[in-house]
Amino acid sequence: MAWLHVESIVMSAWHGRQAATGMTPMTAARYVRVFQSFVRYATAHGVDSGVVSPALCLEFTNAALAGRVVPSPSTRRFRLTVVRSAFQVLREAGLASSDPTSELRVEWRQGRPAPCPLTPAEAWRIRVAGRTSPTDTLRPAVVTVALAGGSHQEISAVAIGDVDVDQARLRLGGLSGPERWRPLDAAAVATLRTRIVAQRLRWRRLHRAWDPLVVPLAMHRPVLEYPAGSVAPTVSMNLSRALQGAGVTRAGIRPRSVREFAANRTYALTGRVEDVAQLLGLASLDTAAGFLDDSWQGRWARRCAQLSSFDG
Repeated sequence: MAWLHVESIVMSAWHGRQAATGMTPMTAARYVRVFQSFVRYATAHGVDSGVVSPALCLEFTNAALAGRVVPSPSTRRFRLTVVRSAFQVLREAGLASSDPTSELRVEWRQGRPAPCPLTPAEAWRIRVAGRTSPTDTLRPAVVTVALAGGSHQEISAVAIGDVDVDQARLRLGGLSGPERWRPLDAAAVATLRTRIVAQRLRWRRLHRAWDPLVVPLAMHRPVLEYPAGSVAPTVSMNLSRALQGAGVTRAGIRPRSVREFAANRTYALTGRVEDVAQLLGLASLDTAAGFLDDSWQGRWARRCAQLSSFDG
């Protein structure tokens, strides 16, 4: 069967699944781009769609990026996921008798990566410029919750009713750990107040009942309306876009860096790992200590101690 016909069948299936599985148009577009790369790779190696081997799939998964850059484990895993999904579509359509990716695995890194917290200046920039458009209130809200110590799970679950504007505080936790209230500075209160107004207008346009305990603060929809596997990637994507919008793109920076900054700033102010654990909602002091970076403390701790907020 010609690759052109295979591409058409697979892409149509992915686009048709968006409503049923929660796959967003952006994710579907990424699947399409990767599968088109696989088709070009197979064609260049003279492989017909009916004789794709596990070896070819593995070679494509590990193929270097532009400039001979070695792909990261996450890139390799995504490539394998896309090719596996494509062959699942072909098997369901009766166009393939087996899945050449069924026995393939991508080794994942062991252990947690070394912390790479934002600098004070970068934290200030992401608060001020970490939005994708002038009307974007989502990314600033996500950043604010992360800087308050919220995990990905907590960012996804926090609701409008968890914000106490009058007392300038935010409620986190209550999911897998104890509930805690985090203080907010004036800029954070203003950011969340703007987000609440935007959500109220959006809910009115959608003709949905306004319930502050249900309407999300840092997601487009209540967390229970998302596929379980898409919640953490959605939070990561929003933090990544905020970092990119603020121009914070140095090597090592990732979504977790925002929360790592909050942890390191707290330690710089108090010198207590217990306070870091309380900020992050962690029961383990060892886990809390894993967020701290000695080189960051040596360079930025004194500056943070001189500042009353996240100013740069």
